[in-house]
Amino acid sequence: MPGLALKSEPRLAGWQHELGEASRQPGTLHGIVSGVFLPEFEHSLTSACTGHYPSANVMARTKDTAAPALPVLDLSAAEDPDRRSRLLEQLHDALFNVGFLYISNHGVPQETINHLTGLMPALFALPDGEKGKLSKMNSPHFLGYSGYAKETTLGQQDLREQFDLATELPVVYESPNDVNGGSGSSSDGRDFSKLYWRLRGPNQWPEVPGFKEAFIAYHDALQELSYRFVHLIEEAFAIPVGTFDHFFGRQQHQGPPREGSVTNGKPRDFLPPQHRIKLLRYPPASMSADDPWRGQGVGAHKDSSGWLTFLYQVGNEIGLSVLNTDDEGQRWINVPPVPGTFVVNFGNAFEAATEGAVRATTHRVISPGPFNKVRYSIPFFQGLPLDMTVSEIRQYIPEHVRSLRRIRGDDYDDGGVAASFLDPRWDSLGESQLRKWIRSHKDVGLEWYGKEVVDYYTS
Repeated sequence: MPGLALKSEPRLAGWQHELGEASRQPGTLHGIVSGVFLPEFEHSLTSACTGHYPSANVMARTKDTAAPALPVLDLSAAEDPDRRSRLLEQLHDALFNVGFLYISNHGVPQETINHLTGLMPALFALPDGEKGKLSKMNSPHFLGYSGYAKETTLGQQDLREQFDLATELPVVYESPNDVNGGSGSSSDGRDFSKLYWRLRGPNQWPEVPGFKEAFIAYHDALQELSYRFVHLIEEAFAIPVGTFDHFFGRQQHQGPPREGSVTNGKPRDFLPPQHRIKLLRYPPASMSADDPWRGQGVGAHKDSSGWLTFLYQVGNEIGLSVLNTDDEGQRWINVPPVPGTFVVNFGNAFEAATEGAVRATTHRVISPGPFNKVRYSIPFFQGLPLDMTVSEIRQYIPEHVRSLRRIRGDDYDDGGVAASFLDPRWDSLGESQLRKWIRSHKDVGLEWYGKEVVDYYTS
């Protein structure tokens, strides 16, 4: 498969001035230049499956020649008629050739971001007993705290701890064996006895002063950003703006309804989905004999928790890298923090719905080395309705988009992660999400769903 369509730009002497003094600290943003594209660091590919990652010093090394670059989209151009068409061209290229990009001038107030990020050290400094009270083990919704190295990717522990929170929503699940005799069906015909509805529910809130208010303000700002960005994607797809709005419980679909996506002659409506946010802490490795540093903050993966991901990288610590595959082979390219930006990438469902035209790009995080600082990050995963299917989404993706992979001759790997949606069992977004969470947190699955259900979703 052709990989990231990465461009090269000459290094510019003014990059230090552009990004400030912080960019010149050891182990941070060396090699960044200003301009539309951001030259990245690069190093030779080490197999993601082996877990043998290069050291932080190797990762920070750059080549003498200009490095590849991920696109940086200035969203303020959307308000300027003279620049809007160029922005949509850049987005089109990022969607179909890259799969990863930065966005700047995104409209989320820096104060809103700082209010939440400023509370993260206090949040993770809570006593172990207090964090334990917030454990995911308490939540059938898989919301709450996961301790250090409690998750695995590619069979290895991820060297991080995290809080999973989401849109604050009430429980809607109704057991088919409800002692109160509930049928599980709502007045609009939804069957709330389906097990995946149990994923939807309230947060466990930590007792950190001001945290709940800061989180909700951040969540609401990112939710609105995600909806605005979806409208730009619709324009890049050359479909009516608002086509996907009803996916998010907003206004009804504005284009002509497609076969299989209508109820009583009109497009189906959906409950507003639950967006999820992770608050992540990657501590420096100890390098002790009992805890040798393996480097896996989180192993190589594609996002399976939403439609789009908006990542805010706190501070200057490098860690995120994206896998580039091209005619010369494979290599990992760093995606360092850039002040005032979010990193955007596309989930498995997006790739599957567009039949591989839009790329869900493999990425990973290298944990900080023994002499680095703690790394914090906050990914926002834009949710989709649990009672929707990928096949249904595909009906709203025009043929000229879905055919792009075939036209450009890509060797789309139908055996890849996104291809799980080709299995009729996982075409349902609710079923695929329940499967994802149970496979990631088998202990929570056993606690709340039982062995028979866990065996089904993990077999």
